[in-house]
This record gives sequence, C-alpha cells and structure tokens, in this order.
Amino acid sequence: MKINVDRLYTYPVLAEGRDDYKTCKFSAKVNYFSDATDNLVLDVDFSTNCAEIKNLIADGKAEYLLHTECQLTALRKNFTSAVEKFSCKIPFNSVKQNLECLALIVLTEDLKNFSCKDWSEDFDWLKFDLKKGNVLAYQNFQPLPFPDDPNIFKNVASIFSIYKRPVDDEPFEVDLSQNKIKIGLSKKDYLLYRRYSSSPDMQPILNAMIIFPALVYVFAELQAYEDFNPYGSTDWFLSLKAAYRRKKINMAEYIDMEENTPIKLAQEVMNLPTTKALESIRHNDAAEDS
Repeated sequence: MKINVDRLYTYPVLAEGRDDYKTCKFSAKVNYFSDATDNLVLDVDFSTNCAEIKNLIADGKAEYLLHTECQLTALRKNFTSAVEKFSCKIPFNSVKQNLECLALIVLTEDLKNFSCKDWSEDFDWLKFDLKKGNVLAYQNFQPLPFPDDPNIFKNVASIFSIYKRPVDDEPFEVDLSQNKIKIGLSKKDYLLYRRYSSSPDMQPILNAMIIFPALVYVFAELQAYEDFNPYGSTDWFLSLKAAYRRKKINMAEYIDMEENTPIKLAQEVMNLPTTKALESIRHNDAAEDS
C-alpha cells in the first residue's frame, strides 16, 4: 500500500514530496528480523520536528501508526504507538515474498480548529476541523523482501556465478554489483573448473578453492559499508540476509561483532569448507588405494 503524493487532501498533510509545510519533516525507518519463536520482528523509528503534531501525540490526540500488508497471504495489520521507537511482531508464516509497510501519524479523536505555524502560504491563517483517523503525516516504504528460497546455508554456491575471463593468465576476480556474485576465472582455469565441476567428489574442493575466498571478500566488503550499501538491493545480499533471519540472527548486528571476522563468517556459512575439502581428498585417495 502506498499513498500517491498527488493525492488530494482537504487539509495540509506532512510528507516528502508535498509542499503543505514549509520546513517541517516526517520520517520513519523499519528494520526487521526473526525472533526465537518464529515471529517477524519490526523495529520502527518515527521522527518529526513539527511541534504542533508532536504536542497532539503527547496529549493522546494523535498516534504513530505502522500499516502492514502482504497481498499473497491477505495480511493486513496496524500497529500504533505514542512513542517514536517501538517494536511489533507478525507471524513469519503470514508473510510471503514481500511485506508492504506505510508509516503514518493519525488522529485518535476529533479535533477542532487545528492549525500550524509551518504551513505554506496557501494555508496561512486557516484552521481545520478534523475527524478521528485523519492522516496528519505519512511516509511510503519500498516493500520489505522475503525471497521464496532463502536458505543459502544449505547451498551457498547458488548465489555465485562463475564465468570465463578473456585472457589465459588473468587473475581471479570477484564482482559484487550484480544480482549474483560473479567470479571471473582465466580461460585456462575456467576450462579446468568446467572439467571437474560436474564431479560430486570434486565439489567440496572447488568450493574451498573458489567460493570460500570469494565469500571471505563478500563479508569484508559488507563490514566496510554502513547499511551494506551499495549491495543492499542485490538478490545475493537479500538471500544472505534472509538466510540469517531464518536462523533467528540479525545479520547487521552479527557481522558487526568484533570476533566475527570475514574468514570466520565465511566458514560458518559454508559449514567448514576446508574440512570438507580435506575429507574429500582423503576419500578420493582412499578410493584410489582400494
């Protein structure tokens, strides 16, 4: 659900893209993760510098409201608060693919003669009689994504794509700007990779040699950027984030812990790839000796 910026109201409304107010702002942020009881937890942070609206909230005449919807599951739920920061929960199985959110400030009772010193010239000296439920401010959000198959912990290679570089002796390279993490191998290395990649016995070895160092680089890059920019909208990032959420882990907080180095994080996601590779070598060696 979104409110079109061109929507007509009979009174001033505070929102980005509207010119009803001269300097006042309204903003909201939503972060989300799963808790230990398989609920989706939404951490909400509202903010406005409009004194008149803040006074209405303080007096209980208005409130912050987060509206949530999921079209595929017919979920429609509102969460209200008198304070700027609050948390709310939705059963995780009631959301599929996307959760749409809309932040609002709404009246909790009828209000007479409302005015604001920050209104634009069009509303100078005017006062409005408003009804309970009328919107005073709003902010649209992009839908929160929930990939259908987020469990890359079982198949980490699914978020990678390996391609051939045009020169024989070019070094290994990693590109994180695409929807899959792209690993470029030299022509010679790529041909060898293709030769052995179809062998189940060779897969752990190839993963340790190619996927694992690339994943170390991925986590080093994520730790280097606040809010994970510029990778936050890529499919590989959303899949990785969803996989952590399925494991009841807040990804942002977890990878920011001092003890969680990129190499440790990569080993956890791949479930000790070096050990798997060495075990595969031992198994192959034993098979040749028998």
